[in-house]
Amino acid sequence: MNNKVKGIMGNTLRRYFIIALMAALAITGGMFAYAYTTSSVSMDATGASADFASITGNSTGAPSFSAFGSYRGAIPAGYIFDVVPDSNYTGDVAINVYLDNIDQIGYKYGTFMVKLNLVQPSDNASMDKDGFDRVLSLNNGVVSFLSDNMTGGSTYHIMVKGGVYRTYPWSYLNGLGGSWDPSFTAEVVQAGL
Repeated sequence: MNNKVKGIMGNTLRRYFIIALMAALAITGGMFAYAYTTSSVSMDATGASADFASITGNSTGAPSFSAFGSYRGAIPAGYIFDVVPDSNYTGDVAINVYLDNIDQIGYKYGTFMVKLNLVQPSDNASMDKDGFDRVLSLNNGVVSFLSDNMTGGSTYHIMVKGGVYRTYPWSYLNGLGGSWDPSFTAEVVQAGL
């Protein structure tokens, strides 16, 4: 047995090194065991009664238009969504608006484009941080707005500032499916903390 231990331990220098290493581990392990203490605390959080903001479709203010085959026309101004931050929310808000049926209106329109902006209802002034209109089209199906100065409890609008469209010839449209009605989806998300 002694020969096996000598074989494992090797020469005297190696034995001293292993013994010193084991002693250091025993001492430092004991320090961690005796120096470690724990404590806990809980925070009080008030439960939510609503989302930080809401967004709803504005069906009364949405623009409407009549389209014909081989026709180039204008899209009038109007509100398509209402955005209301909660009265207790003081953070930034981001809103994404999607043209959600591009695959369907692409059968009817060769061109479809609207200018959108996030506005306050009193004077239609932009609430977007950049302050300019965004273009939503068959080629750009999503636009985003960021606002850092919305007052909680107040209603703001996603406004169509106007737009243009061009339809295909009626002979082409006659046998195809698709939809004449553009459809939009919007989401409001928290921006930052």
